[in-house]
Amino acid sequence: MPLAQAQAGETMLVIRVAADPKLRKHLENLGIMTGAELTPLSYSDGNMIVRVHDSRIAINKELAQNIIVGKRPSFA
Repeated sequence: MPLAQAQAGETMLVIRVAADPKLRKHLENLGIMTGAELTPLSYSDGNMIVRVHDSRIAINKELAQNIIVGKRPSFA
């Protein structure tokens, strides 16, 4: 599912970043890459604040549609 549809407070795992190479490289520099954990913190008009590692990053709704995430697997 796109990051834009993730619930606030739920840690998600990045499956794929569907963006042009230059933007994908910029996101990688911010820590947003395949395998990274993101936690949406808040939403405002479709834009969002996400926690990546120990940082908070603002993402607009168009970009959030291009970051594909899935639920983090839980281990028993």
